[in-house]
Amino acid sequence: MKIESWNPNRFDREFDEVSRERLLKAAKVLKAAVRRRCPVGTADRPMYRTGPYRGLPWTSRDAGRLRKSVRVVEKKTKTGRLSKSMSVRVYVGHYTAYYADIVEYSKPFMRPAYLEALPMIETIIGVGKQIGMETTTDRM
Repeated sequence: MKIESWNPNRFDREFDEVSRERLLKAAKVLKAAVRRRCPVGTADRPMYRTGPYRGLPWTSRDAGRLRKSVRVVEKKTKTGRLSKSMSVRVYVGHYTAYYADIVEYSKPFMRPAYLEALPMIETIIGVGKQIGMETTTDRM
């Protein structure tokens, strides 16, 4: 038997769009959990005015800067299209909040936030157990 109208790539674009939307929604859930758990400092300080690092923006401190730096990033190819791996990431820290990994090491907040959000992420992506559905291995 031969199927002449078979096109295995026919629905790729639709599947990619649905997958991308689900990944973005899951990343936003993770971002909200990370922001809730992110520690906030109490010190505010302007940039250094003297010394070898005077005038550099990373020498200033703002309470809540680390929390504000939590963001969702879609990695795209050079042509502007989403990459084949559909890479959606949640980042914490930037040039002026360079201490994100130091804070994570001393007061973990990313991993607990991930573990808190994992059931919701699995539900959004569709890999978690569905309520009311059981497999044959669950009954054993």
